[in-house]
Amino acid sequence: MSGEVIVYGGTFDPVHNGHLAIAEQVLETAGAGSVWFMPARVPSLRDEPVASVADRVDMLRAALAYQHGMLLRTDEVERAGVSYTVDTMRALHLAYPHTEFRVLIGADAARTMPRWEGAAELLAGDDFIIVNRSGVAEMDAHEAARLGFDMRGSELMRVDSPDISASEVRKRASAGLPLDGLVPETVAQIIAERGLYTAGTARA
Repeated sequence: MSGEVIVYGGTFDPVHNGHLAIAEQVLETAGAGSVWFMPARVPSLRDEPVASVADRVDMLRAALAYQHGMLLRTDEVERAGVSYTVDTMRALHLAYPHTEFRVLIGADAARTMPRWEGAAELLAGDDFIIVNRSGVAEMDAHEAARLGFDMRGSELMRVDSPDISASEVRKRASAGLPLDGLVPETVAQIIAERGLYTAGTARA
């Protein structure tokens, strides 16, 4: 396997149109071969997901079924315990030694890098694409460098980041409100059919 791959991690609880829009723009702008969506089993710096691992994977699979260049990877959900990006990237480099990887994160997540497990190893061994997020202050190259990102290989990328959040989707689903325009229709169907994020379960 060869060519650049963008690794896009997260809880995807649920995956929504904002995730897909960002991935599509990064795929086009970076000229990469594909974006690998990597759902976390247990996130290290966020609340435990509301939906189960199986439900989150199924929603991602449905959302990506007809998306060109976007693939679902279950490496982290198949690994027991907390999902650390440093472990994932170490394994990917071993499995695909001839593939160039870059990690896709939002500016909000980039600012938490000092708290990431194995941050020094990750920053030394991997390049990043840092995108702006709606409602989050944009990051400049000086701030990124201060956080430890090597800007010779990493880059800041401006994207049209839709003002959609997973928490908003969960709240609307909990209230029985339509999810039109927020998630793919196939994801909305899974949420409705399985009663995901019903009253009392959605987190802010």
